[in-house]
Amino acid sequence: MINRVLAVGMDMDWRLEMVNKIKESVAHVEHPVILDVATGTADVALLLAKEIPSSTVLGVDPSDNMLAVGRQKIQQRGQGSQVELQLADAMDFSSIPASSYDAATMAFGIRNVPNRETALCRIHRSLKPNSRFSILEFSEPDESAGVLGAGARLFIRYVVPFLGGILSGAPRQYWHLQNSIKDFPTPAQFREIIESVKCDDAGNGFRFDELVQLNFGSVQLYVTTALRAE
Repeated sequence: MINRVLAVGMDMDWRLEMVNKIKESVAHVEHPVILDVATGTADVALLLAKEIPSSTVLGVDPSDNMLAVGRQKIQQRGQGSQVELQLADAMDFSSIPASSYDAATMAFGIRNVPNRETALCRIHRSLKPNSRFSILEFSEPDESAGVLGAGARLFIRYVVPFLGGILSGAPRQYWHLQNSIKDFPTPAQFREIIESVKCDDAGNGFRFDELVQLNFGSVQLYVTTALRAE
């Protein structure tokens, strides 16, 4: 609730933007199977299920407590037949079958992964060839974002940790949020990371398709395709 207040409700639009990219990519699949990585309390997983009614969604996250909240949401909305949640770390997908998903999403999770290249390759392994993988993530707007970008940068650096700390009673968590955003690669740098990842001996990885800048450059949607010889 606090995060939604701090985002002035815009986080719902950001997630919908990502889900629409996935919806577009699986339009030709009769019953798409979608993986939501770092699902948290299942906001994206539930939105995928709502916007793509023919889909089934697996949400994975390393936090039992967040998954418990997500399961309550799924039960309340009667989507248990469509959405399943599972405990799993993005760097260890041993429980996720290879080449089994038609698309994957990750919202505000890659920033907190210690080894991003490993996580990207674990996700790549789980996807069918030519499947879409979309990442939604924060970063600080650079100077090219102009006055509004500068305002967004100040908001992230000072207002978010201050208000978040007061409202939640957990100021350290919101200072961590601000620091993790500040330390995350720029969009250009993260694009280079995505494009440079080689996940097997054949050099397969991701094709970078599109970067969508949201919220004056403080939120990015990275749209990619998992490439692999069939």
